[in-house]
Amino acid sequence: MADTGSTSSVVRSIKSKAKKVVADHKHSNLILDLLKHTQSDLDHVVCASCKATGKVFCHFLSTGHLLDTGKTTVAEEDLSKEDQFCAWLKEQFTTAWEILCDHLTNPTGSIAECAMTTLVSLLEAEGKQSSHGFGPRLIEGILRQLLTSEVDQSELIELFPAVLLAWGEDSSEICSLCLAHLKNLLKEVETPPGDKYLSNVWRVLKKIASQELKDKSRRQMTAVVCRFLKLQMPTKLYREVLVSISSIMEKMSSPLMLTDFLTESFNIGGAISLMSLQGLFILMTQYNLDYPDFYTKLYSMFEPQVFSARYKARFFLLADTFLTSTHLPSYLVAAFAKRLARLSLHAPTPALYISLPFIMNLISRHPACEVLLHRTEGPYEFEEDPFQPNEPDPKNAKALDSCLWELQTLEMHIDPNVAEKAKKRKIVETDLSGLLETTVSDIMESEAKKIKKDIPVNFERMTELKMPSGFVL
Repeated sequence: MADTGSTSSVVRSIKSKAKKVVADHKHSNLILDLLKHTQSDLDHVVCASCKATGKVFCHFLSTGHLLDTGKTTVAEEDLSKEDQFCAWLKEQFTTAWEILCDHLTNPTGSIAECAMTTLVSLLEAEGKQSSHGFGPRLIEGILRQLLTSEVDQSELIELFPAVLLAWGEDSSEICSLCLAHLKNLLKEVETPPGDKYLSNVWRVLKKIASQELKDKSRRQMTAVVCRFLKLQMPTKLYREVLVSISSIMEKMSSPLMLTDFLTESFNIGGAISLMSLQGLFILMTQYNLDYPDFYTKLYSMFEPQVFSARYKARFFLLADTFLTSTHLPSYLVAAFAKRLARLSLHAPTPALYISLPFIMNLISRHPACEVLLHRTEGPYEFEEDPFQPNEPDPKNAKALDSCLWELQTLEMHIDPNVAEKAKKRKIVETDLSGLLETTVSDIMESEAKKIKKDIPVNFERMTELKMPSGFVL
């Protein structure tokens, strides 16, 4: 283990050398010592040298020594001493930011974070100048290290917005550069990329999408996202993409380019279908996507397992929204109401707090479906329910020929609140947002509050050791 005192002295020496270089340029050779310390085996020394290197080069960026003078093709002997000094500084600056970029994949988190903040400070210093000669290359270097397939860079990517805003509040220029580099990096992918690489790319895309993008960047975002979605993703990331695709969609020039991806996801079934609903909903309502078999597929998703799905709340909220339109045919709405009522007979109690108001919402929006509750014409009794629960097409399910006898069955439910909801059958619309996260604990807590503190233990209070009158053993 290195001696703490010697480490502290090295750190103090690094800070002192950085101050000397900034104070007087004749000490600029000390930059070589600072760069040497960035390769140290001691974490504190590496962090100190990274910060000192950043301080020195931020100073030279502010003085204009690192600006492009257009004399790069001139022979060294023909340059003035000042120009030779500037050329040497640029070489050291290139070496410095390459070392800093390499440290972004350092297994020690403190070093990687220190390198990231130093790179951001260099970008900010260059952003104050009239030209951005090193900026594009520096940004590309940062992206290459963030999108490594060896390391999960989620913590560093949280700092990425600072890179996007390094040149001021208007992040459009850096966003455009990042998207251009991302497109090129994705083009370089030949073999199937690793899971960490794909996760890093998606996180970076979400950070870029959180900024205000101009038309050029929106077109770039569309191209990059479409190329990314063609790659084979692990199931965990695939679900993450579906859940957060709406935030990316808003920043694309042509969101309809996602139609194939979302419809294919919707047709997979299970949880994947549930998570693709949000994206499809946006395309259908905001971008006029025509999906002829959408309601048939949505109908098939009403299965017993939907009540225990992780994204149950999102599913019911979206399904309620999809079935809001008064232009939907009555047979379709009746089929959804009847199917959900049948599922409610075997559903867990918390699910009934959602399903019963959901059913009444459907009927309140579509008066033609009130025949499911009370008929003024036709048979009053059925020998058997005409509803076809196994029919995949709601058009042929014969829901309008049936009735919601399931509600009468639920009047005998063990939960008094459920029984009360089943009895009332008020044809009024209910906001489901406050009911979607109801759990068993919520129900138990609500019922516990209703219990009186004074609970009688005897029908007739005892005053003596004598049996009450009329007592029969």
